[in-house]
Amino acid sequence: MNLNSETKKELFTKLDKLKNEINSINKDLNRKNSEKETWLSKKEDSAKNIREKIASIKENKKKRDSLTKKVKELKEKRRDLNQPIRKKISELIKLKNETKVLTKQSKIKDPQRIKGGIDSIEVKLETEAMPFEKEKVLSKKLKQLKKLMGEASIISNNIGRIKKFNSEIDASKKNSNETHNEIQKLAAQSQDLHEGIIKTSKEIDKLKLNEDEAFKNFVNSKKFFNDLNNKLKEKLSLMNGIRSRINKFKLEEEEKRKLEESTLVKSKEQEIEEKIKTGKKLTTDDFLAFQESIKNKKKI
Repeated sequence: MNLNSETKKELFTKLDKLKNEINSINKDLNRKNSEKETWLSKKEDSAKNIREKIASIKENKKKRDSLTKKVKELKEKRRDLNQPIRKKISELIKLKNETKVLTKQSKIKDPQRIKGGIDSIEVKLETEAMPFEKEKVLSKKLKQLKKLMGEASIISNNIGRIKKFNSEIDASKKNSNETHNEIQKLAAQSQDLHEGIIKTSKEIDKLKLNEDEAFKNFVNSKKFFNDLNNKLKEKLSLMNGIRSRINKFKLEEEEKRKLEESTLVKSKEQEIEEKIKTGKKLTTDDFLAFQESIKNKKKI
């Protein structure tokens, strides 16, 4: 009896200790599970950001390549525009030099004045009577003026051509400059996209490191969690074993109590029967004991 009572007490002590240990493990499990899920969430967030940034890079590469293609096409267009400009500029320089030489050689200051002189001499020759010598002098002067007028006409024609060349060159340069400005604009956009791609690539590299670190911590947390879970299962198994042993003790004690009660009842019954046989008077306690024995039999 003492041995069983002591053993039972020890079992309850162990049971209480196990309960405390299990509660502590459960707290650690909840904490570690929260930590594990946090690392998993960080890992998944990094993976999501990586996917989004990769998609962004692909889209920006398409835009950049499209802009690069347009820039190439516009450069070809600018080259085609500049070729005739260079040719016209070369012709313009040549024409200006020719005109400069003619102007210097002829010393022509005012073509309109020359034309006025020609008209005046022609009128005099046609309408006035004059000595032959004077007519001869005027005719010679008229010839000289007409020669100058011919040279002036070439210079005037050259000046007209120079103006036309300048106008055409200005128009062509305007188109070329517009194309150049468009090239600069598109090239800047392409460069911005390219720099953005490089920046995003570096961000992806950093995110990959974060993802790897988060996954590593997740794996470690999961391992720790599983170890705790296995430890909890062991403790629960031990607790169930102790409870089973305690229940066994309780059953044994209950059987023992019932046996003692049954023995006591039988002893009382024999005592009452003996009194009845010998004609002894039954006491109130005897009647109560007899009723109790009947109740116990019904329970059995």
